[in-house]
Amino acid sequence: MVSINNNAETRSLRSSKTVVNGDAAEEERVLGFDSSEIKALNKLANSQFHRMATDPEHLRMIFTSWKQAVQPLEEAADYMRRQGVSESAIKHFIAAYFKH
Repeated sequence: MVSINNNAETRSLRSSKTVVNGDAAEEERVLGFDSSEIKALNKLANSQFHRMATDPEHLRMIFTSWKQAVQPLEEAADYMRRQGVSESAIKHFIAAYFKH
């Protein structure tokens, strides 16, 4: 029988950063999303936005691509609106972009 330690650390395959239980939820709170916004993003046909809200590495990659493409934030916001992202979620993404 294998014993599982509740305090065990896990590593994300996409990141070299060690993730300790609760860190992912803390990152979501830092972005300002509440659980209803996360659920709404998860229901969208385009899963990119849910992933941006829940996967910090993916969010950083998207922001880096926006900066490299010199894409205006309003253009990115318009795209999110067309995809069904709420105004509240768009504000969270834009605020996170400025912190990036």
